[in-house]
Amino acid sequence: MHRLFLIVTLVLPAAAQLSQFEARHTRPIALTPDGKTLLAVNSPDSSLSIFDISNPARSAPLLIGEIPVGLEPVSVRARTNGEAWVVNEVSDTVTVVSLSDGAVLDTLQVPDEPADVHFAAGKAFVTCSGSRQLRVFDAVTRALQATIPLGGIAPRAMTSSADGTKVFVSFQLSGNGTTILPRTSAPAQPAPTNRSLPAAPRTALIVAATDSRINWQVQDRDVAEINTGTLAITRYLSGTGTHLFDVQVHPVSGDLWTVNSESLNLTRFEPNLRGQFSFHRLTRIPQTGSPTPVHFDLNPGIARAITPTPASVALALAQPTGLVFNAAGTRAWVAAFNSDRVAEIDTATGAVLGRVDVRIAGSAGLPTTPVYMRGPRGLVLSSTGGLLYVLNKLSNTITVINAGTRLIETEGPVGSHDPTPLVVRQGRGFLFDARLSGNGTISCATCHLDADRDGLAWDLGDPGGQMVTVKGAALSAHIITLKDRTMHPMKGPMVTQTLRGLATNNSSVTTPAAATVTKFHWRGDKPTIQSFNPTFPDLMGGALQSNANMDALAAYLLTIRLHPNPNRNPDRTLPTSLNGANASRGRDLFNDHLKSHCATCHALPSGTDQNIDLMREVNGTQEMKNPSLRTVYQRAGLFNPVSGQTSLSGYGLGSDGFGSTLPLPHFYQLDDLNTTQELADVAAFMLCFDTGTAPAVGRTITVKPGQSAAAASELSLLETQAVAAACDLVVRVRIAGQARRFRYDIATGLYRSDRSGESGVTRAALIALTGSQPMTFTGVIPGDGIRLGGDRDLDGIVDADEPLPVLGIELSPSALKLSWPVGAADWFPQSATTLAGPWLPWTAATTQTSTMLRAESPIPADPARFFRLHRTW
Repeated sequence: MHRLFLIVTLVLPAAAQLSQFEARHTRPIALTPDGKTLLAVNSPDSSLSIFDISNPARSAPLLIGEIPVGLEPVSVRARTNGEAWVVNEVSDTVTVVSLSDGAVLDTLQVPDEPADVHFAAGKAFVTCSGSRQLRVFDAVTRALQATIPLGGIAPRAMTSSADGTKVFVSFQLSGNGTTILPRTSAPAQPAPTNRSLPAAPRTALIVAATDSRINWQVQDRDVAEINTGTLAITRYLSGTGTHLFDVQVHPVSGDLWTVNSESLNLTRFEPNLRGQFSFHRLTRIPQTGSPTPVHFDLNPGIARAITPTPASVALALAQPTGLVFNAAGTRAWVAAFNSDRVAEIDTATGAVLGRVDVRIAGSAGLPTTPVYMRGPRGLVLSSTGGLLYVLNKLSNTITVINAGTRLIETEGPVGSHDPTPLVVRQGRGFLFDARLSGNGTISCATCHLDADRDGLAWDLGDPGGQMVTVKGAALSAHIITLKDRTMHPMKGPMVTQTLRGLATNNSSVTTPAAATVTKFHWRGDKPTIQSFNPTFPDLMGGALQSNANMDALAAYLLTIRLHPNPNRNPDRTLPTSLNGANASRGRDLFNDHLKSHCATCHALPSGTDQNIDLMREVNGTQEMKNPSLRTVYQRAGLFNPVSGQTSLSGYGLGSDGFGSTLPLPHFYQLDDLNTTQELADVAAFMLCFDTGTAPAVGRTITVKPGQSAAAASELSLLETQAVAAACDLVVRVRIAGQARRFRYDIATGLYRSDRSGESGVTRAALIALTGSQPMTFTGVIPGDGIRLGGDRDLDGIVDADEPLPVLGIELSPSALKLSWPVGAADWFPQSATTLAGPWLPWTAATTQTSTMLRAESPIPADPARFFRLHRTW
């Protein structure tokens, strides 16, 4: 029987934030080299949690520290037993922390969307996913040593050879060797099977990049191998999979292993893809002889073409995101994120030996609906190999599994506080849960990875479908009369669009009900997010969801923000020099009706007027919605369909995946942009398009003693952006050994502390208070300043004024019993033999009642001991 020592609660403060970033965890959990400390990122709280796991008799990790870091931490690695590096995806930083002092030592600036950090050969390697770069630092001095451009899309997870001479970088959006044959070269579509339909429109065609009709090349780069001495890329490995989530080196053979998904987008039409458009695999890449990958299907017995199949749903392993080996290399553990399962694998045969369902929390059990989805994302094995620690991204918990019995020992929260909005918890499972598909292998997130894109195009047309009518106006010709736009169900290839930033594509869309004013998908043929409900049976082979479930999904999706555009200036203005062009002048040309009609359809601020305009405007055969331009910067430059040229991706900027240049050519609107420079300027503006999140959000600087003058301009920038409502500004620091938080008050220009009796102070006075301690300034989402800058639980009582818990001590003839209030989850017991210390965590097993936390242990032997409660932060 499972043993559950800690109870997970889903009760959240009513005033929790209502916008968030859906963190892309890469390595969210780690061990220190001595195996005594467990580290876990608490992404919603922008902090690193530190757990003591030194007591072998205690399976539940003991939370002993919480250190504030940047926005959206996604990876952590311990450099030593006392120092860890945390990668912050939105802040574009790496936070270096002292585990013993619970303090930030340094903040390293890195390019867009860092994903992972790895130590090898005395260096720290940081993947920068958005900028396709690898940053290399001296691991001790933290000096920047090199920036290595990477020839692959979305570099994320890393590992290294046992001797540290090679670092391997995997690319999450590595592609599958497919590309788009343009409409002008593609054959006509087949006749519809629904004989009442007219002939299908002429569309592009998804083909293998090796197709004889394709005269350009598409790279297939899955993993980069880098020499840690010369920092040269020695080779790229291919043939591994479409989407790589983790990469590890086998501890004995030295072979490279990845967990990945393979997309089947060469298959045409939704009925043919139903329930079977992605395979999930464990792949071995030999490091001696030929590097030909060997694939192990994680779902070899699944009846993919027959849905629903409950027996398959009960066994399926979907979207593997984490991988860890035992010391002997005979077993591997895989986290199946979309399935809520962890699997043990025989590495010799690839056979699945057993599965652990992390959604069923012990003998007490919890409902198994998507609302209670855990989302196992990262894995580490204890130093003895006896316990497997699983970080669950969606529930923000850690599950501890006995590796020998495959039974859940405990589950507990990642930190003492989780600010995740209830609307997110109630809705996100419907996006990620593969158990909603007919065979358990597919979810919405199979293509919308972490609510984003998969980098591919899919032909989800239906030859047996029905015509669809949507209203649209000829706004490009200034005609506001709505007319029917009749659309054929055989719509042809369309690239996957992001699910991020849906609310900000139309300023009035802030609730599921209000979402009816906009239109979704490339053709605008989905009036609401709820309109995608048929996708569950028609594409995933599952069942229609209830209206309440779809409302919950819609409400969750509307909370997800886009990241700041890294091409804009830090103060949100436009650069005057980008790729040899002037983005500021490009904005003027974009808005100048005498020079272009760009803003007529791609209206500011989101870049769309939500209208379905005439097909001729995009030189197409079907009407299309004017898409938002907010993510153009992420997709530009990947596709180069020129004879003899090579592309990183097989898909470009057009709705069908064709089109590579900016601005994309239209029927007539760009005719008056009559110079190469004017076109370049408009292209530069599009690459700098505002995402709805200011560059100041996430921007972080750690000011060390004596550096205040050098940091003055950066701090002034953050203060000015706070006044402009682009961000809130918070400060985290340790003063006299105590964690303190401050918030910049734009009304007074002073910093308000987390103690109600203290007056506001100037920036100079605040810096003077810290003495020799570094202090970290961070721009956060507007409205989050109160939570991150002084009232952590948003209960109206600032942090330093929270009442102190009382520690109860009871002695029985054979046992020592400690107790403290259940609401004091951010406190833990310490013990010392003298009042002067050292004070060490008391790691006795903890249980919980409705009101109290209890730690019971045998009475310690002489000498006598003192006990106290200590705060985790």
